[in-house]
Amino acid sequence: MKNLTKIANYRTKTEAEAAAVLLENEGIPYLIQSQEGMLYGPLTPGATIYVVPEAADHAREVLGLALDEDDDGFLA
Repeated sequence: MKNLTKIANYRTKTEAEAAAVLLENEGIPYLIQSQEGMLYGPLTPGATIYVVPEAADHAREVLGLALDEDDDGFLA
């Protein structure tokens, strides 16, 4: 997966993994990027889910997300 689109940020990797189950059930390939679990703790908190650009709209729909540029970047 080379050209990926960021679709969501989560406060923890566990939250991102829970959301990713929904993507998996829909057959949407995804990548979770996180620093959690590093030897001395996370370098930055949270986790981000990426998908291929052609699946981004469907992935946002599956996760119930709206594109909002004014938020803090994390899902509650």
